[in-house]
Amino acid sequence: MFRTIIAILIALCAAIIIGAFQIVGLSLTEIQLIAESGDIILTLQVYGAALFQGLMRPYTVARDEMTYAPLVALGVAGFISGLITKDWKRMVVVSLICVGLFFAGFAILVQGVEYTFEAISASAIDLGIDLGVAIALLGVPGIIGASLTKEEY
Repeated sequence: MFRTIIAILIALCAAIIIGAFQIVGLSLTEIQLIAESGDIILTLQVYGAALFQGLMRPYTVARDEMTYAPLVALGVAGFISGLITKDWKRMVVVSLICVGLFFAGFAILVQGVEYTFEAISASAIDLGIDLGVAIALLGVPGIIGASLTKEEY
């Protein structure tokens, strides 16, 4: 259980850090300016919405905008968390939980807080291929990483 929780946290952190620099295009000086600004919450909401939209639509972003940063962010995050979990079953759970958390962040920051169940199911249907790609991008490299560090019991 401990490995699973740590793997979830590492996957979230890795995807968000890679996404902040590559998907959103922030630099260290821009991050420092955001931290020193007076309106940090609104700025982080705008950048967070762009980040989660990129992480939840990796296939669409790669196809339409020819930007492969979400694919890389999810793949690297999955591989690193797979190295931590050391079990492919745990990695499947980690990828499902991480995509669920990315979807929640996407729904809240992009669509707003007044998000009903009907709107969530409609977004999930619209994002069907993208959700599958996001789960696969976290899961497959994670399973490869887990098989590299597998322990025999």
